[in-house]
Amino acid sequence: MKTFGSKLFCLLFCAVFMLIAVRGNAVDFKVKGAFDVSFETSNVIPLGVKGSDSFQALQRLRFQLDAVASENVSGSLIVTVGTNGQYWGSAKDGAALGGDGSNVVGIRAAYIDWRVPQTETKIRMGIQPLLLPGFVTDWSAVYGQFTSGITVNSPIYENNDFSIGSTFFWGRPYNDNSQNTQGGRLEKNYLDNLDVFALVLPIKAEGIKISPWGMYALIGENSLRGINDNASQREPAIYAPRGGLMPILGSGMNYFQTFEKNYRNAGNTWGNGWWGGLTVNLSQWEPWDVAVEGTYGRVDMGELKNYTQFDPKGAGKTFQLLRQGWYAAMRVDYKLGWGTPGVLAWYGSGDDDNPYNGSERLPVFNTPWPVTPLGFGGGFFDLDSWKVLGHNPGGMMGFVGSIKDVSFIDDLKHTLKLAYFHGTNSSDMPRKANMVSYPTRADGPMAYLTTTDHAWEASLSNTYKIYENLQVNLEGAYVKLHLDSDTWRGAQDSQFDDNWRVSVSFRYTF
Repeated sequence: MKTFGSKLFCLLFCAVFMLIAVRGNAVDFKVKGAFDVSFETSNVIPLGVKGSDSFQALQRLRFQLDAVASENVSGSLIVTVGTNGQYWGSAKDGAALGGDGSNVVGIRAAYIDWRVPQTETKIRMGIQPLLLPGFVTDWSAVYGQFTSGITVNSPIYENNDFSIGSTFFWGRPYNDNSQNTQGGRLEKNYLDNLDVFALVLPIKAEGIKISPWGMYALIGENSLRGINDNASQREPAIYAPRGGLMPILGSGMNYFQTFEKNYRNAGNTWGNGWWGGLTVNLSQWEPWDVAVEGTYGRVDMGELKNYTQFDPKGAGKTFQLLRQGWYAAMRVDYKLGWGTPGVLAWYGSGDDDNPYNGSERLPVFNTPWPVTPLGFGGGFFDLDSWKVLGHNPGGMMGFVGSIKDVSFIDDLKHTLKLAYFHGTNSSDMPRKANMVSYPTRADGPMAYLTTTDHAWEASLSNTYKIYENLQVNLEGAYVKLHLDSDTWRGAQDSQFDDNWRVSVSFRYTF
């Protein structure tokens, strides 16, 4: 059936392109996209661990088909060939001998855009990129993912260079994934929807952008169950939000072990999440470019009574499934003719020394926060090894110095980054939360740094434009991770002190 479905999809896809060739009278079709081929060697997951290779070659094709009926109505489809990358030689990725895989094509986005008649209000409906504002890294630290939902954009006030707008979106990241068993009774697709509602008020004037925003999440008690719990998969984007919304669970346990096997009910049918933030970008003092932002968030999922995973003797206490925290960040760049030197710094609140009262870190969904190439999500190609440290600023403070887009030769640019990161979580948490193993990649932070832990990162990215539509990137990154042995009591031995990656990537855009 999978092979038949794949072939049927290809036939439908060919039919669409036949329509493009003949062009309908009412609809104008446009195609754009990117084809990436990358070669890398690394010791970062999924490479370099015991029993794994340290070299891989992979590729991915993404293209967007726009069907434009008029300036008022259009539809878009983004298709990915190699959803999580086609790893050369992998049969299941369709990249082995013969190259006829069945699970390599996926829908990245599918939505319609339309304008409300007689107004300037624009609506987008379908699977689409939903992104909260963030001017420090040009990405949100809380929510930035392709999600099924609706976005409404409408101007509020405009006068010359000054404008106030409004953007509202409703997204449904999860629904109908669980098959929860309660008292021997199967409760399929019950209380398992997670919905987010956000409002952004972008304010723009000459040389300044200000975006206050707020978001609410309605979280069903089963909404984070039933989704992929396989930590060995290459891309944990689907299930990683569980670790971003929950406190540390103790005993090295992940969400699946705690809630699917050991604990069923948190005594709270619906959980609630609240976030608020402000991000500002100042560019009127050229060549200076300054951005500042701050965010607070709180997620309450109820409580677990008689929770025993924090006490090696098995003494049960009430565990508050509460996570609330904040972060503040600032970026300053100075644009010169040959490049842009700059600094970026942030502070994120960390856990105190009481695991039972929940977490004091900022709750977040999985989002590729592009601070540095290997520690976070800022590499040239997002499928290369990354995220040694995390995908959000919670529980950590950091300082990044950079020189971006340095160019002394035509069509060749370099970006150098040097960074230092220090934990803000209590150094007593690993012991008091009985963290006998280091937090997993699947259901927790990529790294959990306490006040006794730190890391350094150095990276160099070089991009050369071979032709107008073809560029090659050579990128190298190194992360030195220091986990205090007295704090972690042997749990740190599962982590590499020296983390590295070297990659060569080719990108063809059309």
